[in-house]
Amino acid sequence: MKASVIIPTRNRANVLARCLESLTRQTLPAEAFEVLVIDNGSTDHTPDVTRRYAFSLQLTYACAPEPGLHVGRHEGLRQAKSDVLMFADDDIQAEADWVETVVKTFENPNVALVGGNNYPLFETQPPEWLMHRWKKPVYKGRALDSLSILDFGEGVFEIDPGYVWGCNYSIKKGVLLKAGGFHPDGMPKECLRFRGDGETHVSDVVRSSGHRAIFNSRASVWHLVAQNRMTRTHFEQRAYAQGISDSYTAIRLSGGLKTSWTLKVRRKLCPLRPTLRTLIQFAMNMGNSVERELCAVQLSAAIAYCKGYEFHRREVSADPALLKWALKKDYLE
Repeated sequence: MKASVIIPTRNRANVLARCLESLTRQTLPAEAFEVLVIDNGSTDHTPDVTRRYAFSLQLTYACAPEPGLHVGRHEGLRQAKSDVLMFADDDIQAEADWVETVVKTFENPNVALVGGNNYPLFETQPPEWLMHRWKKPVYKGRALDSLSILDFGEGVFEIDPGYVWGCNYSIKKGVLLKAGGFHPDGMPKECLRFRGDGETHVSDVVRSSGHRAIFNSRASVWHLVAQNRMTRTHFEQRAYAQGISDSYTAIRLSGGLKTSWTLKVRRKLCPLRPTLRTLIQFAMNMGNSVERELCAVQLSAAIAYCKGYEFHRREVSADPALLKWALKKDYLE
């Protein structure tokens, strides 16, 4: 069983080079897996980087210039020659036995999805409030979805599909096709209104279909945490985008702009923004300085989430074409 490693990228040639370099050090020989770099509209030297690694990897370079991470992922899906699809972000560095471990894990025919640890590769020393948050227990270890970092320790065990994240997301081709591919994700700022819920949709399909998702600690990667992502601004932006994604999901679940339980909760939550601002001020006067700052970051992110949710609702209400986009059966074409 071979594998196709699919790496969508856009204007991040330098980090892409480090990612590809890690793939040259795999325990499997280069001819045992293919690498597809899908250029999602780069204007930097991404083509030069891919050409540099064309001799040491079984590498294909393709362009999918239309905006959206899902566009690059689906182009990789179309071009992949293998039944095992390993989707990765361009800013990861893979452990040496990453590909071999994923391929072996999929030898069990009941396994549909495989993930591992996404260890943080901090570009600079993280602020204390961030490290305080990162150390808090989550699920089987620790996890911080705003940075796509996760550490569930050592071992092989069944996992909730929601903890297999896009930077290290391996799936059987047939399962992905049955799910109708990925939903919109990774939209540039000017296209945020078209954002969806990305691989979350696929993970939900895996969960509801009874397929198994497996965590294997040997299928791990290191995920770059750039300096500009270790800020309150980044957490606000991620929360705003998550608000858009959750509005999109709610619309699909209710079949349109109907009032659902989820929407009722959001409508109750969003008017609390002034109260949340008051709580931020209150948080600045309690606990130690690290706890105060973390509380302020989390509360400002909650406000941003509400704004994102409301923004998407307004945009969909005003534009029938956007509602039609949100309700598309799939985005493979």
